[in-house]
Amino acid sequence: MKTSLILVIACISTVSLAAENTTGPDVVTVRILDRPLPSEEDKKRDFLWDNFANTPDEKQFSSYTTEKWQDKYQEFAATLLRKAGDQKLDTHSLRRALDLVLAESKNKIAYLPIGAFQTTLDEKPVWIITVKWEFPFKDKANTFGHIRMYVYDQKTLKLVGFNTCM
Repeated sequence: MKTSLILVIACISTVSLAAENTTGPDVVTVRILDRPLPSEEDKKRDFLWDNFANTPDEKQFSSYTTEKWQDKYQEFAATLLRKAGDQKLDTHSLRRALDLVLAESKNKIAYLPIGAFQTTLDEKPVWIITVKWEFPFKDKANTFGHIRMYVYDQKTLKLVGFNTCM
């Protein structure tokens, strides 16, 4: 209960009422991490939260709204892929992982992919994909106030890690 309460408070603190950000998708982050992802589930969740939640990189997207989120998803995903390609990273597995993340939304939760991070888990390459998320309303756009972190094995595309704010 204590952990859940902390996550809810931290998650709520990322909500912003600012106008739609005009910086565009070029501010997304693609980076190779120098530390491997821990194998133990608790440590893995802590690693994801500590490195990707409530960071300046994440907070800069809190003013984006859920309006036309599917179009934004594709635009941001394309930018992540371009940046990964510029770094000579595995864009094929990243594209497939981004497709899996989008499928997870089931068109009921608006997602905005904001980061792709390559590291290892048990010496195997993985993608950590960070997405802002929010429940979209039919009659008005809502700002993205939450974050999720998905971890996919680059070879098998198996989901091997996950964390989210409540």
